[in-house]
Amino acid sequence: MKKFIALILGLTLVTSSFTACASGNSASSPTEAGEGQAAVTDNGSEVVFTFAGPNNITQWDPQNENKTNAYMLSKLYYNTLVNPYGEGGAIGPELATEWEVSEDGKSWTFKLREGVKFHNGEVFDSSSVEATLMRLHDNDTLVQAAFWPLLEGVDAVDEYTVTIKLTEPWGALLSQLVDTPMLPPKMLAEKGDAMFEFNDTNKIVGTGPWVCDKWTPGQDAEFVRNEEYWGWGDDKSNVDRIIYKPIIEDTTRVSGIQTGDLDMIDAVPVEQADMLETVDGIKVEKILGSAIVHLGFRTADNRIFGDINARQAVNHAINRELIVSSIAGGGKASSWPCPEGVLGFDPTSPVPEYSVELAKELLGKTSYNGEPISFIAPTGVFARNKEVAQALLAMLTEAGFNVNLEIMENAAFQDRRASGDYDLYLQRYPYPSGDPDSVVTQRWLNDAHKSGYVNEELNAKILEAKSESDPAKREQLLKEMFAIEWAEMAPHMSLYQQVTTVAYGSDITGLRLRIDNVFDYSRVSKGA
Repeated sequence: MKKFIALILGLTLVTSSFTACASGNSASSPTEAGEGQAAVTDNGSEVVFTFAGPNNITQWDPQNENKTNAYMLSKLYYNTLVNPYGEGGAIGPELATEWEVSEDGKSWTFKLREGVKFHNGEVFDSSSVEATLMRLHDNDTLVQAAFWPLLEGVDAVDEYTVTIKLTEPWGALLSQLVDTPMLPPKMLAEKGDAMFEFNDTNKIVGTGPWVCDKWTPGQDAEFVRNEEYWGWGDDKSNVDRIIYKPIIEDTTRVSGIQTGDLDMIDAVPVEQADMLETVDGIKVEKILGSAIVHLGFRTADNRIFGDINARQAVNHAINRELIVSSIAGGGKASSWPCPEGVLGFDPTSPVPEYSVELAKELLGKTSYNGEPISFIAPTGVFARNKEVAQALLAMLTEAGFNVNLEIMENAAFQDRRASGDYDLYLQRYPYPSGDPDSVVTQRWLNDAHKSGYVNEELNAKILEAKSESDPAKREQLLKEMFAIEWAEMAPHMSLYQQVTTVAYGSDITGLRLRIDNVFDYSRVSKGA
């Protein structure tokens, strides 16, 4: 094991030495963009901000998507009723200005912002909220529909007042609305799903600060500043055009920010982040957010991981502390299904014991006879994901598992997982806005990743927590829910809290970085 880990670290150091030769510019902390900044002209008369991430854009329907990268991009051209930028990190107003909840917790009434228009000229009003949410209510094939099982209906009380009606109280409603972009009702009625087809005659329409301009599948997406955006204030961007470049290769992204071809990059490899911190003109941000790197088990079809002893064997075969300190490049070993800062976290729970002997003993209690185990992992999703997967392979092999590891591009990985064609997978997910509701609803209750795992006690506790409006009572229910999942180590097994690393030029301001590993660059500015 030690030799294997040394080999992994040696390879990553060699990789970093290749990228340390380029040069860059001077570093400063991100600040809110203000007036009086000198614009940088780098494309004729346009000020252009170019950002690169490791994931392609595959489609444009925000209600049929659940990837962090797609959500970050959607903040450019969509708005939601509320956002996580309220005082003290609380949920604050966006397209809704105020709201109240009924005594029984089943009706939420929102006052809407007036004077807002969609990019196609439609007026934002209560009909937009009604059309947006009822599409989720009426079409359970949409990915985001799984988050709205308690939605009963929507009443447009008047032009700028709307009531969301629930079948039961739902304590996490505001958190879910943070992630629910408002759609243009007339365009939706006329075109249906076709409104999300991006082409020369059909662009994506929202109310946000940026307008979708160009996109070629598998290539760049471009957005131009919306001069008529209702929300511009002192933090209005001085950038004319934002270009998102999907660049899967880590070294290519790192080289691009050093040469100045890129203004910002996501998913910076940890060893290269250390190098970039020494380069003039580049600022590196390392965020210990709410994203958890985890293993997912396929428990159906008489698979080996349908046996809790096999899952617990994996649990004790993994040295979480070693992965964090020597492989992943930082983070925090998991002691609970969610990290600190998320509702329901139990600070008294310890990190599981690492013991190869115990892992072998538990595996011996199963019917496992060395059958090949299909282990899939994606590329370009989190720092050192390949090395982490390879370290897990070594640890599981040492405990007696016969593991076949396949590392693949993220789109192929998503397809494999969605079809249930795996025994074990490695991935990460954040807890949006510090609330676990959307994660446990989609991934546990509705089994979005086709684990086949069913636990009626766990499901009942999820539903009980969803319907509790009292914050203290809800948090206790969430702790009880997590305790069940942690004891079962299914359908997921948390490994460690991820560090997300981004790098950007010293002349870039206006970035907003969130605990759930989402960064919002809709207010980005570029100065001399």
